[in-house]
Amino acid sequence: MHMRARLRLLCCALAGLILPVAVALAAQPAGQNPHAATVTAYIGAALIDGTGKPPITDAVIVVQAGRIVALGSRADTPVPRGAGRVALGGRFVIPGLINTHVHLASPPLPAVAKAYLRRELYSGVTTVRDMAGDARLLGELKREALRDEIASPDIYYSALVSGPGFFSDPRVAVSSAGWSPGTAPWMHSVDEQTDLRQLIAEAKGTGATGIKIYADLPLDLIRAVTLEAHRQGMKVWAHAFVPPTLPAEVAGSGVDSMSHADFVAYELADPVPQKFRDLPPIDPAAAQPNARIDRVLQKMARNHVILDATVDISYFSPSKYFPQGIATAIAGEAFRDGVLLCTGTDDDPDFHYTDSRLLDEIERLVQASRLSPMDAIAAATANGALVLGLADQVGTLAAGKAADFVVLKRNPLADIRNLRSVEMVVKRGRQYPRSKYLPANPALVPAGAY
Repeated sequence: MHMRARLRLLCCALAGLILPVAVALAAQPAGQNPHAATVTAYIGAALIDGTGKPPITDAVIVVQAGRIVALGSRADTPVPRGAGRVALGGRFVIPGLINTHVHLASPPLPAVAKAYLRRELYSGVTTVRDMAGDARLLGELKREALRDEIASPDIYYSALVSGPGFFSDPRVAVSSAGWSPGTAPWMHSVDEQTDLRQLIAEAKGTGATGIKIYADLPLDLIRAVTLEAHRQGMKVWAHAFVPPTLPAEVAGSGVDSMSHADFVAYELADPVPQKFRDLPPIDPAAAQPNARIDRVLQKMARNHVILDATVDISYFSPSKYFPQGIATAIAGEAFRDGVLLCTGTDDDPDFHYTDSRLLDEIERLVQASRLSPMDAIAAATANGALVLGLADQVGTLAAGKAADFVVLKRNPLADIRNLRSVEMVVKRGRQYPRSKYLPANPALVPAGAY
């Protein structure tokens, strides 16, 4: 073929590629994404930076290329010449919230997950940690969120490991379809014969940030998995009780976080259940001060194990595992014993609520666990970043960190319920005004999804 003809064909082919890309870019979700060279100054709000320090009144936040380049009081922080200005007088700014316990892909339903993620973002959640699901969908959602192809918090997720007995659970089948139960790299069985080096490497290859230790593992295997995962640069996130391993033993195993304050109550179990499927109802006495539970919490504090408390689930979905009053009591004691708390919802990807259930979780920590509003905000921001290993990037507001923050109409330190007064969410410099939020249309959700 003549060179000129080849060039014509190549140009046509490129046009066929470029046009869909242009159309896709034109269809971006409703948020303003300034050009990388654009500088924007947010001026006049009271700034709560997530560190626990008193608010900075009449603050300036200077943002460029998705990051904070300067931050402080207006008197000390000049606005660069030519910068765009967003007047926030009378408003309050907090770091983007972090939901540390979601389940986006079990079962993997993309339309439902995206509707849920959109609601999370417009509620002020800029980062989520998924705690076990189909990594094939999670990886794609993470990519779309990172590129702002969907309105979504940034996504980090786990690969689950558990003893062989767990993999008859029906959730395994829907989250690893196409694989024999217990063999998918993101949802794998572990026993004494498992090559842990290969297992962790394969789990990491799915894009997971951490390993979730779920159930049916003895202490020596929990320690071995944790050691190898840390060696390969992964976080380890465990249930607070991993039958038959009691919470005090999990707290000393080297894991980075323990999920479900209720599960700490299984320290009182007698006899100790050997399998997750045999968990008995939680002893109501666990809601009262108890020396054995205090020893678990003190051990967590000494070992810097963060408690992913999930206290509100017992109010909207009570069960024998999550009876009302147990989690809030234990979470409050944990906080007073020096344990760092993070905030997760453990809810299904249901978008029927107006706001993220994370706001209920934060309010419950204040109202029932007796945290101050400032401490609850730190749990939902700075501590969430710690559990993800992202404290140098998100969770607090400082120069050099991601421009992830929430603009509120009312002061959350005066009343934690004011976290619901979202006016705008900024994720990596991109603005999402709450007025642009359109709740999901149930007609778009697959039949039988719920």
